[in-house]
Amino acid sequence: MYLFSKIPQFPNSQIPRFPNSSILRFPDSHILCFFLLLTSYLSFAQSFSHTDTLRGGLRPERTSFDVKHYNLSVKVDITNKSISGSNEISFGVVEKTKKIQIDLFANMIVDKISMKGKSLSFKRDGNAIFIQFPNELTKGSNEKILIEYHGQPRAAVRPPWDGGFSWTKDPEGNPWVTVSCEGLGASVWWPCKDHPADEPESADIHVEVPSELTAVSNGNLISKVAKGSTTQWNWHVSYPINTYNISLNIAKYAHWSEQLTQLNGKTLDLDYYVLEKNLDKARAHFQQSREMLLIFEKYFGPYPFPKDGYCLVETDYWGMEHQSAVAYGNHYKNNPFGFDFIIIHESAHEWFGNSISCSDHADLWIHEATGTYAEAVYLEEKMGKDMTQKYLNGQKERIKGKYPIVGPYGVNYQSPDSDMYFKGTWMFHTIRSIVNDDLLWFKTIKDFCLDFYHKNTSTEEVVRYFDNKLNKNIKPLMDFYLFMTEYPTLEYKYLGGTLTYRWKNLPDNIHMPVDLLKGKSDKIRLTPTQNWQELKIENGFQFDTEHFLMNVEKLN
Repeated sequence: MYLFSKIPQFPNSQIPRFPNSSILRFPDSHILCFFLLLTSYLSFAQSFSHTDTLRGGLRPERTSFDVKHYNLSVKVDITNKSISGSNEISFGVVEKTKKIQIDLFANMIVDKISMKGKSLSFKRDGNAIFIQFPNELTKGSNEKILIEYHGQPRAAVRPPWDGGFSWTKDPEGNPWVTVSCEGLGASVWWPCKDHPADEPESADIHVEVPSELTAVSNGNLISKVAKGSTTQWNWHVSYPINTYNISLNIAKYAHWSEQLTQLNGKTLDLDYYVLEKNLDKARAHFQQSREMLLIFEKYFGPYPFPKDGYCLVETDYWGMEHQSAVAYGNHYKNNPFGFDFIIIHESAHEWFGNSISCSDHADLWIHEATGTYAEAVYLEEKMGKDMTQKYLNGQKERIKGKYPIVGPYGVNYQSPDSDMYFKGTWMFHTIRSIVNDDLLWFKTIKDFCLDFYHKNTSTEEVVRYFDNKLNKNIKPLMDFYLFMTEYPTLEYKYLGGTLTYRWKNLPDNIHMPVDLLKGKSDKIRLTPTQNWQELKIENGFQFDTEHFLMNVEKLN
């Protein structure tokens, strides 16, 4: 029994919103769905604050304008662990308005906000800034505002998971400054429209640091400008970019460049920034990125940001998918399967997370499940299905099943566990097994990358896409994996040469076949329903739980 007192409280009577879904229809014969949904709803046993709603919600002060470009300038004071600078925000007016919301953490001080040289009034509400215009902005117009600010940004606690600025030193004692802010938000250190639904079409990032150090950001290095004891590094991003992906890395870096001829015949620039003492081993270790890029191009299409190139930057934390400046901190170690999963996983996000991006953090599985599944695709191409199955089996052991993969919308939801990675990748592994047609499966994956190129999307849209392309009525099952905490459970009995079986917790609108294995090569595909079915078969069989994410319960 679920006590209603356990239902989380949401600000402004806001409850977790779920997309329309076939699994959420409640005909009498599928009443079980209601209890599964209620279980999912009660799994969000946390409250959300006014601050969460301001960060995660889309209200008129946000939806009335569309960011076109950020021109961010930051001077980094390493001694005082502070920054100062400005951000010029270019935007188009979508609906007439006199007020917009920009985000910057409350500990950061806004010096001035201006438009066309004239100061604008603004009011803070925690980490949100509401900017008032003297005259109504006209729908269809293009505008610019300049925000000048300074302060000591939040120090990272456990980067990249509990992020912020990391003010550390390299092994030689030189300053080493990095940023990680996924989930926490880019507004922890610079003013922006900090919501995943709105990415700028391009960005310029200018970083001023002591001249003996290198400042690496996203995109292409356009120029360096000496300013006495400091140097400003000017970077340009030519594509849409998530705000949390805009980053900076400051250290005594060694740098080298290479070029890769892609499968499409075009040349891709590769850049690598590592600590000087690690240069030799990095040159050898990072060679796997070349092979990875070609494998990912084969299965996912060409690298999504060719003008900006591909880059790995050594950081003092594990890793992060910063677009065209992928953070790497795995200490040049391969896993037992012979590859560095940080290089593979974080680089996969260039396709899944950076090119294809979710519009709400509740749908972050679109980044992480696909990025994790890309590891399996990479490994299978290199070492075959058997080795990849061992890899997937290890990931399966890490599924916790405590929270749904998809979270509440509009509250900047942060998943408390890793099921969006490992349960998510097993969802894809299961669907591939159900489809039982690798040509169709991998064509669908590649088409997904191409059709959603540089696109913000949602669970509802992605699930419908796979359902339509695979032509297998797969949507109800994907919804089950994404919104429910449990696995599909198959009950069976075996007596006198007769196998009796049924789904315990799947309504009949979810069509999930399973394979029955007999010996080393014999396989029988079953189509269980909620009703008991029988099969005459000799003992010695087993259900295939290596290709289908499910529980199997034997009844006496």
